[in-house]
Amino acid sequence: MPPPGFDDPDTDAFLFRTTRTGRTFSEWQRISTHTFDIAAAVVHSLQLSTGRPDEDLSELDSGPPLSAISTVSSLSPLTWVPATASTSTASTSSATPSVSIAPTGCQARDKARSKRKRNAQRATTKLKTDILLDARPRHPRHFPKPLSPIQASFEIRKVRIASTGWIGYRDNGVCEEEEEASMVEDGVAPTHRLPDFFGSQRRFQGFQYIPYRGPTSRPIVDTAQKVCAVFGGMPDDPNFMRDVHDPAVAAMEAALRDCCVSEERCSHRRGNFPQLTEGDSMGGGQKCPGALVNGVENTRILNHLTALPAFIRLAGFATGVFANWAPRLFDFYVIYMTLLYARYTHLCRPFKNGIFSACTFNLGPRTCALGHRDFANLAFGLCAITALGDFDYKTGSHLVLWDCKLVIEFPPGCTILIPSAATYHPNIPIGRKEHCYSFTQYTTGGLFRWVEHDFKTEEEYFASLSAEQAEEEKGLGLARAEAGAGLYSTIDELRAAN
Repeated sequence: MPPPGFDDPDTDAFLFRTTRTGRTFSEWQRISTHTFDIAAAVVHSLQLSTGRPDEDLSELDSGPPLSAISTVSSLSPLTWVPATASTSTASTSSATPSVSIAPTGCQARDKARSKRKRNAQRATTKLKTDILLDARPRHPRHFPKPLSPIQASFEIRKVRIASTGWIGYRDNGVCEEEEEASMVEDGVAPTHRLPDFFGSQRRFQGFQYIPYRGPTSRPIVDTAQKVCAVFGGMPDDPNFMRDVHDPAVAAMEAALRDCCVSEERCSHRRGNFPQLTEGDSMGGGQKCPGALVNGVENTRILNHLTALPAFIRLAGFATGVFANWAPRLFDFYVIYMTLLYARYTHLCRPFKNGIFSACTFNLGPRTCALGHRDFANLAFGLCAITALGDFDYKTGSHLVLWDCKLVIEFPPGCTILIPSAATYHPNIPIGRKEHCYSFTQYTTGGLFRWVEHDFKTEEEYFASLSAEQAEEEKGLGLARAEAGAGLYSTIDELRAAN
């Protein structure tokens, strides 16, 4: 109902609507809407614009009748679109001059140039904006007071890589120490247990045991004090296990029941468990980048998994840890992936808030990775691993970073970022009645090489070079890897930047 006095012409409330405190909306000039005639105002405006202030223009035959114009006062300002009477007036009456509002040639060129510049800026920053949507990287809480860094017997600059510098060195799938200990059978990496690294019966020397000290991020630094890996822990959320971890585990269990994976594909160099992979890749004989192919049922499962809020949060958290602890390397990813996805718009990262171009769901139910290097990934890049399930992290599931000489406790819900192409990494098995799954994210080195080579294959790219240029390009592999290793930051650099 209207307030008292609203319908009384003798009160202020008739002229103004008031708030509940009694104040009117305006304390300036009092104007009654009942005394304003929009039709007369339009006539007066036409008289002034045509230079005929004393003539009666109400009978002009151009445009709609003034009585029809007056009806706009009853329309909502959000829906009213005024008629362009000047166009019809110009064609029917020479008395009303036509005014062109089109920009001049210079204005049009300047406008087009500005538009192209804005579009270029958007193309460069769009991917980064999407990535940072949920990740919240470089947030001060991530490392003003981090736990003491973990010292590794390793230097990222000296890792073995392929001659191109883009991917890791493809070895025989086992490490030298395993071969020396006569633990390798038929070229397959063995399964290791904690007594192999610690205790009186240990087979391997020099390993350091890293206990879990809570969900806070903890950097792993190499001998040059570069942050070469990060134990990211988990988000600072008291309900994280209930809201994120448990739904992710339930989804993995359902995917294990419903997926269609042959027995042959359940035994691979990373272990003996089924896995589903989603995302974009380049390599292995591909002529151009493309999405990884899955069957109809597996595609449905993957679409469901990548749409779950739990995995979206895990993807964003891993990307945030990446951006916090390796900002220059993160920007390197952003630049190359922006160029890639701007050109191939039909491709799409698994997660809009994630920097990585592919992900794998290891469905266990007792996931235990054999020792391996993910040599197809970017040689100096990082990949994210998230442990999920129900197991005792004190007795099993430890992640062994062999080249770093570290055995790290890896509880459910935690995420770690490692240079997976550079370091050999197995898991410690869990108990027989326990369940373990893992969620990994990565980007293949072939995608970076494709962008660097102007979106051409190796053959096409080298064919476009002169003999001298081709020879010079072939010698850039080591320099490229060293430059990539230089993208990692030291703790002091990170503190100074934040």
